[in-house]
Amino acid sequence: MYKWLKRGRVVLSVALAIMITLAFMFFSNRDNFIFSSILKIQFVPALLGIFTGSAIILLFLLIFVLLFGRVYCSTICPLGTMQDVIWRSFSLFRNKKESRFKYTSPISWLRYLFLAISAIPLVFGSSFVISLLDPYSNYGKISSEILSRSEQFVHNLLSEIFPQTIFFRSYSQFIAVSFIFALLFLMIVIIMSALRGRLYCNTVCPVGTTLGLISKFSAFRPVIDSESCNKCRLCISNCKSECINLDNGQIDASRCVACFNCMTVCKRGAVSYKYMWKKIREEDVAPIKGRREAILTMGLLGSFIAARAISRKMPAKEPETIDGIAPPGAKSTANLKSNCTACQACVAACPNGIIKPSTGQYGIDGLLMPVLSFEKHFCAYDCNVCSKVCPNGALLPLSLEDKKLTQIGQVKFIEESCIVVTDNTACGACDEHCPTKAITMIPYGDEGLTIPVVDRDICIGCGGCEYVCPAAEKAMIVEPRAVHKLATPPKVEKQEKIVVDDFGF
Repeated sequence: MYKWLKRGRVVLSVALAIMITLAFMFFSNRDNFIFSSILKIQFVPALLGIFTGSAIILLFLLIFVLLFGRVYCSTICPLGTMQDVIWRSFSLFRNKKESRFKYTSPISWLRYLFLAISAIPLVFGSSFVISLLDPYSNYGKISSEILSRSEQFVHNLLSEIFPQTIFFRSYSQFIAVSFIFALLFLMIVIIMSALRGRLYCNTVCPVGTTLGLISKFSAFRPVIDSESCNKCRLCISNCKSECINLDNGQIDASRCVACFNCMTVCKRGAVSYKYMWKKIREEDVAPIKGRREAILTMGLLGSFIAARAISRKMPAKEPETIDGIAPPGAKSTANLKSNCTACQACVAACPNGIIKPSTGQYGIDGLLMPVLSFEKHFCAYDCNVCSKVCPNGALLPLSLEDKKLTQIGQVKFIEESCIVVTDNTACGACDEHCPTKAITMIPYGDEGLTIPVVDRDICIGCGGCEYVCPAAEKAMIVEPRAVHKLATPPKVEKQEKIVVDDFGF
């Protein structure tokens, strides 16, 4: 039975990891319900998005952990699957002795330290620290910055060889800080996984620590039968979490990821997956301690949710200055910085490639979070993909009608930079590209020229005018709004129907 459970877990974990990876790839995730939905079953996105449609998912994940322990970490988490693949890959180049695991004592103080430095800022409205440690978000960065770029590089090489059948795809904006962070994180995980299997999960990952505290009181847990066990140590040498202690015959449920390795290798059937919700005797101190920790953890999660609910009701305050334009659906820079974990789902999904990881536009606590750039394109008027794929509630879903009125910024016209003034020549490109007609042309000078005039109330900050402006120093600059507002609907001129009796000429 355990062999089939393990095989099923492996197949499901690989399938989910592939789907999540494809969701970040350039060619697969745009406006795709399946791929955008698969991102929302991760723990941190479900926790942050609890008020924007993920409450049921979070409840399901918590019940799942309470019933079966940390199966989430071995099955649903893509970074967990990646760690297993890394260990397996490196094991091919080691002898059997070097490939064996051993029991190690938990470094509890370090685990709780990483959890504290992630959770405390989150309660007070900052998701920056969790964005640096969250397994899903960092897997997203690895997929977007490394895997997706590598795939596109190979694709474009093939387009040079077969130009008639494979088209060239323009590269998205390269942000060195984001790429270096993804590369460093990947290298750290590779080193930790190659040497110690699930070391990252059980030492650094705040999600693993949180679920580990709950899993101490899970309904089903791996248990060693001391009468059947002959201490052959096969279970220990195959335990990727290094949590089996044969000296006392205990398995550390807080670190066990329920991979079923120990059960499949035990030749005497001494390790089993048992139902443990039985009446606890007074002398059973460990279960009582586990229950207290589980209740404490659930209480902390409840406190976090309550704190977030209160903060959501408070009106967003506009900071004095910001340099970055937050994508549509962010609602405000504060909301973005409170909920975004910089997973780069919106970066990968943007059809025009105008969303990039920030490099300080929101301050240090907004590093790597999405910001708009109109250097290579502009925000399409009929597109709301970024708000659909965000799993965290950092970008709230927008209908196309609402998106067309969401004012993420306002354009500022710098007359002295306009080529009508500097070159004394006709232009009007900004007027032609403005979807809301916030820009109109009025007479300028005595030579029949026209110059733009801007209605900032109608402008939604899409960047079309800034992108097409031909001036060396842009005459149209979109200024960000720290708090997004609704723009005034553009006036639609009514056309009167004229009845013509004959041909009209």
